Order: sequence, then C-alpha cells, then structure tokens
Amino acid sequence: MPVVALIIELLLLIVTVDEAVTTLEDLFEEYKKYRGSLEDMKKEIRKMLESLEKEIAKKIDEKEEVALLLAMTEVDPQGQQTRKAEGRGADGNVISAAIRQKIPFRDVITKICTLADKIPPITLRKHKGVQIKDLPQAKRKVLEELLGRSIKELTEQEAEQFILVRLKQLAVNLLFEFIDECLDWASPLKCEEAFGPPPKFEDHPVVGSTRLKRIGKASPFYPSPFQYQKGSIAADLVIQEYRHQRPDKSNIFAIVEIKFQGDRIEAKQFEQYQRLLREAAVVKTARTSIRYMDKVVNSGGRLSLLRFPEDVAVHGAKPDPEKKDEARKDPDETARKSRSKGDGKKRGKR
Repeated sequence: MPVVALIIELLLLIVTVDEAVTTLEDLFEEYKKYRGSLEDMKKEIRKMLESLEKEIAKKIDEKEEVALLLAMTEVDPQGQQTRKAEGRGADGNVISAAIRQKIPFRDVITKICTLADKIPPITLRKHKGVQIKDLPQAKRKVLEELLGRSIKELTEQEAEQFILVRLKQLAVNLLFEFIDECLDWASPLKCEEAFGPPPKFEDHPVVGSTRLKRIGKASPFYPSPFQYQKGSIAADLVIQEYRHQRPDKSNIFAIVEIKFQGDRIEAKQFEQYQRLLREAAVVKTARTSIRYMDKVVNSGGRLSLLRFPEDVAVHGAKPDPEKKDEARKDPDETARKSRSKGDGKKRGKR
C-alpha cells in the first residue's frame, strides 16, 4: 500500500492498528461510536483534501519567495481575540506575543483543526477521574506510542481529556503529513519537525531533500528522532521559507504551536522555541553570503501560538450588537433622542 494510503488510513481507521485495537476496545466504552465517527470523518476529509491541496499549491506556486510570504502574513485574518491576545493562556509577554503574531496560512490551519476537532468524546470503562498510571503496563505502552508522550507525562492529566486532546493533535499531524505527500513532500507546512537539545538544536533527519524522516510505528511521529535526548523539542508546525529546500534551522519562516482546548499552555515551551530561533538566526547569518552592511540576521523566524478555536481565521467584521439594535429602532424615535441630547447640551452651556 502506498505511504499516502497508510497515512490516511491510520488517521481514519486508527482503531484498526493491530496492537492498538485490542487496547482501545478494552479501554473505551464508546469504541463503536468512535469508530463510526471516524468513518464519517473519512468521507468529509476525502472531499476537502483535494481543495486544500489545490489551495496550498496555488498559493505557494505564486508566493514562494520570502518577500511574498511576508505579504501573506500582513493580511493574516486574525480575529479580535487573537489581535488583543485575550482569553485562555494569555499570561505574560511571551505567550501574548505568540498569540498576536501574524502568520500565513491561518485559513488552511483552521480547516485542518476544524476537521480534527470533530473527534468525539471518549469515556473509559473505569470510574471518571482514572489516571493513565492506573492502566496495565502493556496498554500504557501502546497509548504512549499512539499519543506521543512518555509515561511520566501521560500520568499528569486525566486519561479521558488527555486522550481526546492527543487524538485531535495526531489527526492534525496526519492531515498535514498527507498534504505534504500530495505536494511531493514540498509543502511549506511541516508538522512535528524535531530539533535536538541546545545549544546547537540539531536538525531533523530527512529522506531525500525535503521529506522529514519518521521512525514511529503506532504513530509515525513518536518517537521523534531526538525523543530520548533531554532538551530536544518538536514543533507542531513549521512554515518553511523555501519549500523546495531542506527543512532545517536556516529555513524557518514561522513556528506554529497548536493548542486545542484542554491542552496545557506553558511559557517554558515557548521560551525554548525562542532559544531555538536565536540559534536559527546565527545559522542564517552564517549561510547568508550577501548582507546589507554585513549586518547579522536578527530573527530566526516567527513564533506563533494558535489556540483552537479562539485563534481561527476570521473574515469580515462582525456588526456591533449595540449599533445593530439601534438600527432596528424607529428612525423618528432615534432622531428625537438625538435632538433631545443636543438641546440638553445647549441648556447646560447656558
């Protein structure tokens, strides 16, 4: 079976993975409902993938250079909550700046996240509040591979919420990987691009020139190439400056961290991204042979936090509710109130 088929089938029929299916059948009360919902997603995804592929390919063919990616960034369709950095996780300068950061492709990222968000809630056979640490070792091992987290991290959250969030993230990754293959591994949107520990942040190994190497089994993204090296990091999404060049530190246009509801937003993670981008700026400076007045590259790339659904693409201004109510009122009554206010001002002056 072609790789593209394996990827899409893993997303749509994730519970049929040989080792995982037994685990999930044992764990989830709503296994049949979950599987049926994934089948429904399958139909919708297949309809959307072609249009998404065309949308990305068209934009990149026309806007391949960095200067044009910058132009796309300037028209980023942010909503008011994003522009003001309000709501969930908006604490401190680092997180707030990441929320406000403009990026290209917010529309495409929104569509992918919307699909992934349709994964239904899952309940465990055990009592609510059960922790993954309570599960047998064999089942924890399969979940660790499937959800992309170590045992230590898995035990920190309630099982139900954690599994749901991780399945949504896995769906996002698989869809971006699918689109990458549709574009002959030359998509500008690379998911789960990993970097080794500081200070050098070694680049993710590649197959060929632009395809990120995957070594996982139950999930292609886990373990990452640097999974067991302390201080390593894997970005949810990296937008490349040049899609036909190797994805590495010198090719980062923006890092986009995607957070579904229920996922943790921690400043420490974004501070690590900032350190990575500082090293990326050093690498870009060394590789740039022609620089204005021999100045160094001052930025390794942008750092963005996209909370779903708070930071989805928004097109068109929504009407002000107060103005909308005012418009419904009798125009003669509105005019009388306006004149009354004007008379009051005149009397006050006397």
